[in-house]
Amino acid sequence: MDTLTLLVILIGVVTLMWIVASYMEIEKLKTIVYGEKTKDEVIQPVGEVTTAFSRVEEAFKNIGHAFEVTFAGRIQKLDENKIYYLAHPCTTGGKSIKENKSREEFLYQRIINENPGIRIIRPLQIIPEGMPHEEAMRRCFNMLDAAHAIILPLGWNQSNGCTQEHNRAEEKDIEKVYLNTN
Repeated sequence: MDTLTLLVILIGVVTLMWIVASYMEIEKLKTIVYGEKTKDEVIQPVGEVTTAFSRVEEAFKNIGHAFEVTFAGRIQKLDENKIYYLAHPCTTGGKSIKENKSREEFLYQRIINENPGIRIIRPLQIIPEGMPHEEAMRRCFNMLDAAHAIILPLGWNQSNGCTQEHNRAEEKDIEKVYLNTN
């Protein structure tokens, strides 16, 4: 085989490995949503990486693991070793579910563009429309419990669901990331 053929095969194998890894991560999140296994069975703990971010985390431990992650309009670097839960209003603020999903999608794209490789649980995209509020929140809490941190956009406290998620994060001592944008 010539070099070009080997290169094409190598690219194909790497792409296939990436697809399989992505599929496995999605399957893990589905398991969390539908409660087939416990969080510990689904997501294995990741070792702490000594970075500037983890040193900042230590400095903020006494104020409830709260971080302000926007500066001059940019979303600062998030830890790619963590799984984040993206809280976002669903029906609050006079906006339709479609409008809120669109706003959440824009925020999600902004976060991943500035943090390639970040893992984010997106309940607004996962929970079926029309599900009773109590059942939707139960599923949201299952997903939130599997995350290392919750991302709360500007105005989160005007949403009943986001407020419940924030309170759950407080109860479970889950890190909170507050954005100055929505």
